[in-house]
Amino acid sequence: MKSKKLGIGLLLLLAFTVTTGTFAYWASSVTGSNDTATATVTIGNAAAVTTTVTVGNETNVGPLTPVGYSGTNDVDLDFDVDWDGTGATGASGTLVVTVGTVTIGGVDYSGLFTVDVTLEPTIIAGTPLTYSLNVEFTTEPADLAAYTAVAGNDVIITLTFTVS
Repeated sequence: MKSKKLGIGLLLLLAFTVTTGTFAYWASSVTGSNDTATATVTIGNAAAVTTTVTVGNETNVGPLTPVGYSGTNDVDLDFDVDWDGTGATGASGTLVVTVGTVTIGGVDYSGLFTVDVTLEPTIIAGTPLTYSLNVEFTTEPADLAAYTAVAGNDVIITLTFTVS
């Protein structure tokens, strides 16, 4: 019985040796290989970013009197300007303020007023700034009819804020 166990043990040892030896034989004959692949990345286009200029309107200022008369001859109007847009944050632009008409009761009275814009022309998208505008009542109305048309009424100044 002892020899039977020894025989079975030797057979197992032989089977183990043949199996691992065979594996080692096959593994030693495997060689490496290679392959190639192509990577494609699309470069974006420089497209226009739509932005918005938002300006807060100035209210409740006055009353103004013509230069040379007692009272307030000029006022400073402050406007909060914010330039923003998806994809534009941090971009630097140039702000231009264009003074349009100066009307009272729908009639153009631009000749009676001087409008000066004082601003730092550089604006950064996403960073709101305050810009000042000075309005001066520089010219007295020419006659009683012109005085009556403007006295006690609101002066409407049309401004265009443009960033480029």
